[in-house]
Amino acid sequence: MKKHEDHCTKNPNRVCNVCVKLLEEKQTPISDLLKLLPVPEIKDDGYGCMKLISPTTKELNDFLPALRDASNNCPACIMATLRQKGFYVSFATNFNWKNEMGKIWDNINDANSAADYY
Repeated sequence: MKKHEDHCTKNPNRVCNVCVKLLEEKQTPISDLLKLLPVPEIKDDGYGCMKLISPTTKELNDFLPALRDASNNCPACIMATLRQKGFYVSFATNFNWKNEMGKIWDNINDANSAADYY
């Protein structure tokens, strides 16, 4: 559990394994990333589903380029920022954890294959 909590996207003091270990980048403090997003207004639709009222999904997606830039396009830091700000990750329709991490792993695997070949 301790290992999980150290890197959990809900931990404001998390150490990002994607930035630091996989991308070999300096991790941007989450406090800096949180300043890039507005406070969400979310309401239950009456059927148990949560609906984003403000900002709209489009407006939230408009914040993503700045968040990507500030986080060195780290999917884990983007997810952590969304979650810690109070957004459901699915509200950011221009962000897809699985696809973005897949690209990172593809790049790492390609680099490792090239290194092994030579």
